[in-house]
Amino acid sequence: MEQNTKEPTELQKVLDKLGPGQSVVKDAIAALAEAGIKVSKSAMYQVITGRSAKKELVEAFLAAAEAETERRALVKERAAKLAA
Repeated sequence: MEQNTKEPTELQKVLDKLGPGQSVVKDAIAALAEAGIKVSKSAMYQVITGRSAKKELVEAFLAAAEAETERRALVKERAAKLAA
């Protein structure tokens, strides 16, 4: 059997870096819904894995990932202040 040795996409790397338990995909879907764009979880994962390149979905995913990264940085900063 042939193993899947395909290099992960940049979006997959972003998702992996955020780790388990994050809600970036859900947040991106919610943001798109607020903008009047209906999208499924499957469609988002197709974009993340590189099988689709719909720019609205890519932008929503990246915005949600950036927001999560900023949120984590603020939480870390606040915790450090409290711990000091």
